[in-house]
Amino acid sequence: MDPQNQPQELPPELAELAGLAAAADAQVSGAAVMPGMEPPPAPDKGAELGAMLQMGVMMATPALPFLPSCYTPEVCAQIGTAFAAVAEKYGWQLNAISSPELALAVVTVPATVQAVILGREYFKTKREQEEAAARASRGAVPESPAAPQSQANAVMAAGETWTDTRPHAGQRLQPTS
Repeated sequence: MDPQNQPQELPPELAELAGLAAAADAQVSGAAVMPGMEPPPAPDKGAELGAMLQMGVMMATPALPFLPSCYTPEVCAQIGTAFAAVAEKYGWQLNAISSPELALAVVTVPATVQAVILGREYFKTKREQEEAAARASRGAVPESPAAPQSQANAVMAAGETWTDTRPHAGQRLQPTS
């Protein structure tokens, strides 16, 4: 070997500067590990996915109150670990789960679902109130579930036969000839 091509040992003060220069070069080049440091542990994707699922369960609970009994923290952790293993096996990229689009969905979907549920209840109650007011204005007696049963019993007691010819609710039974 040529003596000129052999690395020369630097004095201690220059070796320290060489280490600082190498660290600066690594930082500029985007290397994650500085010389002399240990690499950070890899993130546990299974734990991250389990935590995200648990967060989703908590956010959906107002609209679906039975979810926490089905998706306990332990179950969410197991699902996250299993999903991460399948994702690794098939080469799925899990980086998309930290996207701004997912963050937007996590914030807006639960509130939207709850708004839809509450809206349906509101319009159902409003429609029932309007129907009750319309029946009251016509002087009609409000329908009760027991009334048709008692009418059927009275007809049966009289020995007559009646046929239900109603295409929809609101029409009367017709006697059979």
